[in-house]
Amino acid sequence: MKKDDHDGKGSYIIVLYLDKSKKIQIGKLGQLKFKKGYYAYVGSAFGPGGLKSRIKHHIEPKKSYHWHIDYLDPAVKEVWVSGYGERLEHEWAGLLGEIASEKIIGFGCSDCSCESHLFYFKSFRILQNFQKVLFKKNMLLLGFD
Repeated sequence: MKKDDHDGKGSYIIVLYLDKSKKIQIGKLGQLKFKKGYYAYVGSAFGPGGLKSRIKHHIEPKKSYHWHIDYLDPAVKEVWVSGYGERLEHEWAGLLGEIASEKIIGFGCSDCSCESHLFYFKSFRILQNFQKVLFKKNMLLLGFD
């Protein structure tokens, strides 16, 4: 997949980095404490506009918030995309939940039975290993530094 091929529908992982611990009000979830470190958020884009529209939403400043992840958007570092029309977010959430340092329970999963769609990692190394596995399946990396 090429960098300009993210117009279709598919699943994605947003990699975020918080440079310090902080408490953030997350909609109806309330105030949550986020530790310094890396986070991976799993989502999908199968509605109008597909991945291109969803990624644009996540990286641009917002006046109002629609999804839980919108509250953390300034921390976005990378987006990993699978634009092959596959619904992989729940599978990825299960896998990330097994290797993460912590799950942020209830985050981003109000429309499914997953425990979470946001995962905390003390070290980026574990996420890098997961990334290598995904890239073998032709994932695309979009950086936003």
